[in-house]
Amino acid sequence: MFKLYNTKTKKKEIFKTKNKILKIYTCGPTVYDYAHIGNFATYISVDFLRKYLIYLGYKLEQVMNITDVGHLKVSEDNDYDLASKEDKIEIQAKKENLNPYKIVEKYTNAFLIDMGSLNISKPEHLVKASDNIEEMQTIILELLKNGYAYVSKNENIYFEVSKFKNYGKLSGKKLDDLIAGAGGRINVEDLKNDKKNIFDFSLWISDENHIMKWPFYEAIKSGKKGYPGWHIECSAMSMKYLSKALDGKKFYKDKFNTIDIHTGGEDNIFPHHEDEIAQTEACTDKEFSNFWFHKSHILINGEKMSKSKGNFYTISDLKEKGFSPLDYRFLVLSSHYKSNLNFTLKSLNEARENRLKIEKCYKSVLEIVENNDFKKLNISEYKPSFDKALENDLNTPLALSIFLEFVKNINKLNFEIYNKKEIKEFFSDFDSIFKIIDYKKEEEIPEEILDLANKRLILQNEKNFKEADLLRDEINKLDYEIFDKKDGFEIKKKEKIEV
Repeated sequence: MFKLYNTKTKKKEIFKTKNKILKIYTCGPTVYDYAHIGNFATYISVDFLRKYLIYLGYKLEQVMNITDVGHLKVSEDNDYDLASKEDKIEIQAKKENLNPYKIVEKYTNAFLIDMGSLNISKPEHLVKASDNIEEMQTIILELLKNGYAYVSKNENIYFEVSKFKNYGKLSGKKLDDLIAGAGGRINVEDLKNDKKNIFDFSLWISDENHIMKWPFYEAIKSGKKGYPGWHIECSAMSMKYLSKALDGKKFYKDKFNTIDIHTGGEDNIFPHHEDEIAQTEACTDKEFSNFWFHKSHILINGEKMSKSKGNFYTISDLKEKGFSPLDYRFLVLSSHYKSNLNFTLKSLNEARENRLKIEKCYKSVLEIVENNDFKKLNISEYKPSFDKALENDLNTPLALSIFLEFVKNINKLNFEIYNKKEIKEFFSDFDSIFKIIDYKKEEEIPEEILDLANKRLILQNEKNFKEADLLRDEINKLDYEIFDKKDGFEIKKKEKIEV
């Protein structure tokens, strides 16, 4: 029975759904720069959850947004400074002297390439905020009509937080405790007369100087153009693609169904997810999501990884150091998603070594010629414990330790096993969820290396181990490694790792 921690209730709950097809929403990237590995840690954990639910037999539909407008620049204390009226994409467009849409295209493509290299499944709906402006405006009009929103004297539109009684139910924050200028809110000193309450958050920002802007005639009577607030994007896209409650200018309140799981990083809990809940539930009068799934931060030297601090790596950085993106996927999954993982190149190298143990073992298993005189490996010693670990709130570190013990015992038997089918099935189940085995074909080994390896094999057969060791050293100097096997040898090109 699968139990999953629910941020909403602050406890593990038995996972249940009323939907025939699971509905999952994932807060995606803001595409103004390359995503760093801290961002991808969240997407890896969400992808693991997705793959595990499929493993359990569920069918699902997932939406991930691409935020390509309306995500404002962040100050040192991580507050969103709307007073600047300049978003991250605009800033980057000026830096690179490119049109904002070209910036979006460039970094969306980079994100998708990195996503693929990490074996993260593409969701059923990968949607850009800029393609759903009309739907956002439809929700805003509904909130204006219901009295939850208002147009300010500067023609910005805000959600009136005091009107929503349950504000803070996800994060546990109370209005009285909130600090002025918290994420997604106008700078109090600069725009203190524009809002009814300093905690009201932006639904629409009127700004004729903004490069990416749209008219909103139904609400902004002067015709002044603007762009959406960050939080409204996710509400609109979840409603449109998961419950079909939105279609352009039409809102179908009766069609809205509570989604199963809303996912994101723990830094999304407040204010982003809190504000999503407020505007969605104020619009629909229904619970937004049954489960809230949040990945804890990746740390560098004990500090949160962030672009503003400059303490981050990209997937390309790891590749340049000789690592596979799958080594990083393994590292993320070797820690529980609710725990802070302190990233180091040493820990990544250890993850790589363990990942390659599994990969090498599986490739050897595929080559086994079964013999009834060989031993049978008892899968029942491992598989039930493996499944039980994952059932308990996705305990990936325990599941990995169990599987590595399984691999260790296959190696101990020197692959002299006859229940190859059972073993293959366990490997297949494992990799359908963890997805850390690289199936790329081995590169061709140069003839010079093969000649040395064959000469070494002859020397070994002649019991001339001293000369054989010298040839091994020569092969190593040429950046190749040789591994002795029962039926000969295996050669691999060395991967240079900087630690």
